[in-house]
Amino acid sequence: MRSEPPRKILDSLELLGAWPNCLYLLKGKEAMIVGGGMSWIAPALEKQFTAMDFDFSRIRYLVITHSHFDHCGAVPYLKRKFPQAKVLASAYAQRVFSLKKAVQFIATMNDRMLEISGADKETGRLNLKFDGIQVDRTIADQEIVDLGNGITVRFLETPGHTQCSLAAYVPALKILFPSDAAAFPGFDGKGAAHPSPQYDFRLYLESLKKLAAFEMEILAFEHHGFLRGAEARQFLVQAAKQAEENRKFITENVRRPEDFEAVVQKLAGDFLEQTRFLFLPPEIQKSVAATVVRKILEANRK
Repeated sequence: MRSEPPRKILDSLELLGAWPNCLYLLKGKEAMIVGGGMSWIAPALEKQFTAMDFDFSRIRYLVITHSHFDHCGAVPYLKRKFPQAKVLASAYAQRVFSLKKAVQFIATMNDRMLEISGADKETGRLNLKFDGIQVDRTIADQEIVDLGNGITVRFLETPGHTQCSLAAYVPALKILFPSDAAAFPGFDGKGAAHPSPQYDFRLYLESLKKLAAFEMEILAFEHHGFLRGAEARQFLVQAAKQAEENRKFITENVRRPEDFEAVVQKLAGDFLEQTRFLFLPPEIQKSVAATVVRKILEANRK
């Protein structure tokens, strides 16, 4: 299903942001924003926040599920807007945010998308400058945050896509936030986009298996919205099968060094078609595809 923001999913869950870059507002007695997005969605968020009947002083947490630029770029804006909120991330993500080159790259990619989207006109008014992230609390596997009113959030380490990936599960509501530990729905809503194990393919499969074991009614992605019911329950199993099919394709088609480039070009082209992501320039898409191919070939040799 295509679930364009803004959308009230449950009384305790709102989908915010934009179709390519989703955030979620999870509400108990206190509230939590899951996902750090990119700064280009800030003008949309401003309109969405203005239209909501909600006490924003209840927002106590901002969750960064991993350190890629499209999942943390809006955090400085959100932190300035909700200064009472603590930024939560894994210890590895905290280390990434301490690196000058990483911060510069995230800032560059956010500035690029601000310009492409036209949101750069709002940079001054909304203070959309990406000037780094201070993590207030590091989160480890199985750690729980209690929002009150029966809403607890259980965090899960899910390495594979990145070393720093976290997912989150809300037992009372059977909501799973997988971030990019799983492939997300394609742009057209038909199936999943190509899986992206940029750190370790075997760990990626293990993380998928770990997530698929949870009871779920809502599967809430940070790209392309959410799935409900049977569609949600089946999606991660299908995503694991697709990851194996991807490995088979790469293994069968990279027989010689000269095959590598052709496979990378195909995967990058497929991913662009599946996602239509404007914030991933061709050179980044190609770099990501090349990393995925290398990681799968490395896994085959182990």
